[in-house]
This record gives sequence, structure tokens and C-alpha cells, in this order.
Amino acid sequence: MDANIGAVRVGKARAEDSLGWLMRTAHRAFVRALAAELAPYGINNAEWSALRVLWREDGMTQVELAEHLAVEKASLTPVLAGLEEKRLIERLPDPTDRRKRRIRLTPAGGDLRETLLPLGAQVNARAAGGLSRSEVEAVWTAIGHMVEKLEG
Repeated sequence: MDANIGAVRVGKARAEDSLGWLMRTAHRAFVRALAAELAPYGINNAEWSALRVLWREDGMTQVELAEHLAVEKASLTPVLAGLEEKRLIERLPDPTDRRKRRIRLTPAGGDLRETLLPLGAQVNARAAGGLSRSEVEAVWTAIGHMVEKLEG
């Protein structure tokens, strides 16, 4: 690979030959596939992301949730409003700090975990279809390395 170009293929400078383009294209494919799986349940990808974090750690503040999702607090506001409108979460006063509100799953929001988590797993399995375990691990390692290099 020509490190100066950053292309996947040696000596190519076309956008579709760059790692960035390939990663963005893969991300978009994952997003579309997951959205199609979630649509029958009335959940969008942003709501899915918030629910996944809350299923692991219920009761965090909006700031904490935004940090976990690596998004701005303000961009999370409409997502939480949608989840609240669907009665999947509620925002309750923090017992130790009146300025804060804790985001808690409702029973309906908690119950969705068993239905929706397998959908994400199905999308991942479909994406990895035909790859060996070692190939999937190599992809995981390579992408992790790229993220580390770009963020570290």
C-alpha cells in the first residue's frame, strides 16, 4: 500500500479504493440492514443505540449516556424524547442531585431487550457470512487497530 495515498490498493487514488470509503460504505450497509430489522418494532438506529447502553447500565444521566454513545448531549435529546413517547424510558429526578435526571428503562423498554438484541446479532452474522472465525477475528483486530491509530 502506498502510505502517502492511504489507498487499499497500491498506487490507486480513487475514493472507492480508500480505507475510509470502504469503512463508510460498510457502516452504511450495517445501518440500513439494522434499520430494516428494527422497523417492524418502531425503533430507529439511534434509539437502538441508546437502548443497548441502557440495557447494560440503566439509570445513567443524559450526559453519561451521551459519553457512552460518543455523541453530543443535545443530539441525544430527540432520541430520548422518542423513547419516552414510546414509553420505553422515563426520566426521573436524581435522588442526590436535583439538577440531574436519571434515564430509566420502563418495563416495556427492558422487555424489548430479548426481542431486539438478537436482531443485531443476526445483522452481524449476515455480514460475517462465509467468513471463517479467524477471518472475523482478523477484521476485528484490523479495525480496532485503525480506530486506535486515528483516535490515539
